[in-house]
Amino acid sequence: MSRTLWLVVAALLALTLVLGCGGRAVKRAPLDSVTRDLDAETRVEMLEQLAVSFPEDANVYYELGNTYYEQTQPDDARRSYEKALTLDPQLNPARVNLAMLLAESDESDSAKILLKKAIEINPNDAKAYTNLGVVYYTEMNIDAAVKQFTRALEIEPGNLEAHYNLGLAFAESGLLVEAITEWRRILELDETSETAERARLSLDRAERDLKK
Repeated sequence: MSRTLWLVVAALLALTLVLGCGGRAVKRAPLDSVTRDLDAETRVEMLEQLAVSFPEDANVYYELGNTYYEQTQPDDARRSYEKALTLDPQLNPARVNLAMLLAESDESDSAKILLKKAIEINPNDAKAYTNLGVVYYTEMNIDAAVKQFTRALEIEPGNLEAHYNLGLAFAESGLLVEAITEWRRILELDETSETAERARLSLDRAERDLKK
């Protein structure tokens, strides 16, 4: 292949990556306008309007799913996450959140499938490992849960939720010293978060139990 022809082919490939297989770019919604200081009802209304104007933007449906979840509307949240993944199968945050929604609905097998797929897509997705550990923990598969939480912390040492849940798993196994270590680590990282407050309560109970 001549150098000129190769440059033409490379340019066409680059254009395909930018525009997608359909030959045109997806119009992106101005999601910055839907700020977190707005109440959830207003955010839903604005996002639904954006979904009409930008029907191919997966991120609109992902944000809709998050907001519906906050509003305790799990069916709407589920449909929104599923729509987001239909539009963009690589959108891992939607897959991870949908998995936890399914886990809360006692669909743990489906949740695990989604989370394992998320990890397959991105082996460094600490949240996917953390949430997979939570699913295993709820099934009382403690060894598997510990493995997932540990992997999450290898990727993201400051992951407060992974530290907290690993502490729970250790405590469930009777390893109170190890559990205390995890919860103290949270307080070293961030004393003011909601997770830190939960860690303090768990830490107090564990230290009392250790003294008995």
